[in-house]
Amino acid sequence: MPDIFYYETGSTRAPYNLALEEVLATAVGGGLDGCFLLWQNSPAVIIGRYQNAMSEVNLPELKTRGVDLVRRMTGGGAVYHDLGNLNFSFILPQSGGQKYRTAEMLAPLIEYYDKAFGLKVVMEGRNDLTVPGRGKFSGLAGRRLPGGWQLHGTLLYDVDLSVLEKVLLVDPAKYRSKGVASVRTRVVNLKPLINVPLADMWAGIGDAYGYQASELPAELAAKASELSRAKYSQTSWNVGQSPPGDVTLKSRFPFGSLELRLSVRKNVVVEAALTGDFLTPSDLPEPISVDVLAAALLGLPADDQEKWARAWGVVELGKVFGGQVDQEEILAWLRGA
Repeated sequence: MPDIFYYETGSTRAPYNLALEEVLATAVGGGLDGCFLLWQNSPAVIIGRYQNAMSEVNLPELKTRGVDLVRRMTGGGAVYHDLGNLNFSFILPQSGGQKYRTAEMLAPLIEYYDKAFGLKVVMEGRNDLTVPGRGKFSGLAGRRLPGGWQLHGTLLYDVDLSVLEKVLLVDPAKYRSKGVASVRTRVVNLKPLINVPLADMWAGIGDAYGYQASELPAELAAKASELSRAKYSQTSWNVGQSPPGDVTLKSRFPFGSLELRLSVRKNVVVEAALTGDFLTPSDLPEPISVDVLAAALLGLPADDQEKWARAWGVVELGKVFGGQVDQEEILAWLRGA
């Protein structure tokens, strides 16, 4: 394991904690040694970088309950946090041929649950840690940084699953594709399985990695506070403008959902937004921004989907969405086939 700093954020405010991740990511890219974070958030929904908040989250329910909504910098789906949840993040420098792998970074965590509690944990699907036969207790997401790499995730310990079900809007296609009926059947809390206080699990994870907590540098904490106010507490970032909606295409693929919304004027596409719970690749030397696909449709005829497909056909879609991507399947969907 890399020799890095271990920090605890000292806050349960989701906007600050997400801002601190970004500040540390910027600092690591600028030469700071890598770091490992453990923290908790007060009730909050954290949505993926490319998600449409209005499609994924019950915004009136969040307002009624006083639950924060915060958009993170990584892709993937929406997750609910409360003080029954523990979050972790690795932010590591990366240069030359150096490469970190998710399985390598999570090995001490998986070994900890096995050795301490006899709990068998496996990586499953695109980004889940599960207890076979019980369900998922962790969702993961990652991204490449300029000169670095980030991996973060959740650890459900004693989350209020009844609130989770009320604040997240679940795409029925997601569960049909997985053969399950609801959020509750797919997630599991660790507390009944390990029977120790959360504070003990927190300390055990730090010990498993061999890390001793360091004091967070004051200048980084100050930058995080400012970024929290300027970005992560702002509706313009967390919800954003309503995406265009004259034309809407939506489907689910093995790598996640895609929702394409277009505005049309005089039969010409004048606005385009591509959203979804897909994960952008973090292990490619030159990934392609998802914004390239939306921009490729601007100026094209709104009634000629074959031209849309040709515009996307020159892009290596595996470099946009990562994993095993069937380019022809995506282009067929775009054509309306």
